[in-house]
Amino acid sequence: MASCDNTAHLDGYLSSLRAPTLATLSNMLNPTKVLLSDDGHFRDWRGVAELMGVDMLIIQNVERTSNPFGSLISQAKNLTANNLIEYLEKMDRYDVIDDTITVMENDLYLASRQNISNRTKAEFPQLVTIGDQECYSENGNLVQYDAFVLYAREDQEFVDRVVEKMEGEYGMKLCLKERDFIAGLPFEHQAVTELISNRCRFVLPIFSPNFLNSEDNKFVVNFSEALGIERGCRKIVPCLYQQCDLPKSVRYYTRLDFTRQNPYWDFWDKMKKSLADPSAPPSERMSKLDALTTESNPEKKDLAQSSPNGDISEKSKYSSKLVPPICPKSNINGELKENKVPQDEAVPQELQTTRETKHWLKKIWKKSKKKSTEKQKVKVLAF
Repeated sequence: MASCDNTAHLDGYLSSLRAPTLATLSNMLNPTKVLLSDDGHFRDWRGVAELMGVDMLIIQNVERTSNPFGSLISQAKNLTANNLIEYLEKMDRYDVIDDTITVMENDLYLASRQNISNRTKAEFPQLVTIGDQECYSENGNLVQYDAFVLYAREDQEFVDRVVEKMEGEYGMKLCLKERDFIAGLPFEHQAVTELISNRCRFVLPIFSPNFLNSEDNKFVVNFSEALGIERGCRKIVPCLYQQCDLPKSVRYYTRLDFTRQNPYWDFWDKMKKSLADPSAPPSERMSKLDALTTESNPEKKDLAQSSPNGDISEKSKYSSKLVPPICPKSNINGELKENKVPQDEAVPQELQTTRETKHWLKKIWKKSKKKSTEKQKVKVLAF
């Protein structure tokens, strides 16, 4: 009989055992044993159920199944290997212990290693880009990108213009494999697909004859298309840099065409709007752009500082100079004369916004109309 003192890894749950080990236990404990143990326990699966304290109704239901022991274990989530060995000793089933203790210990050891590995992955996610290293060291998060730029090395000059416009002027965050990926990643394709799937809102392929010569680029485009179809969302934003024979699937996409110049739309503005976050509020989407524009325009910056909200328009800038309108009204002889507003009802100095000025003007107009109506009534009565 094997020694039962070797329980280094036997504190794991039976649900972590591999299927072959559970099948061996079932084959040895499912057959009915007539003789009882010295302590009066059943020597088959019923003895395990009895020592576990399982309700009789559950035992009757389990007995009707083709694998009673397997059904019993599936319901006992907290049963450990040590508990089972203790029950088997009371049932005088040392033969089961001898045949299974080694494989149970091995299974539970592997399961514990797998749990440690899973916890390590959850606690320490894979860092793919240089930005990930910096961001993770600061706040424990990974960088979220607006777009993954896919291009051929021969088109680097155009890609530099894209980066200058999107990141420099519009404040977006692009991911370029050559620039951002850290060295030493074991599987580059896996890193690219993981990044596109979870942390890049869009994929921006720069199509040209050189682009189509790369099988890697074609693979990423096909993967992005499939991902967009699976999730039911817009994932790929094609950009045509030079005329080429586009893949059949890409021909059906609306695209950014750098080869066609049109005075009715701006190429870079359209790219910016195509890559913007559709779920973010408009104020949030334009915050970075407004900040950059304000810094580059000193006059707008001064105007923004003079308002609590920082968004003074040309119309509201001169709202304090607005005066109430001159309302015509009839005199006793039926001649029109100007209804000038009294001095005590002049526009207050504290009214600085167009909305307040309109409200004040509306109030004055109602008051003037009311006085005119009363005078007309008096005229009719006098007549």
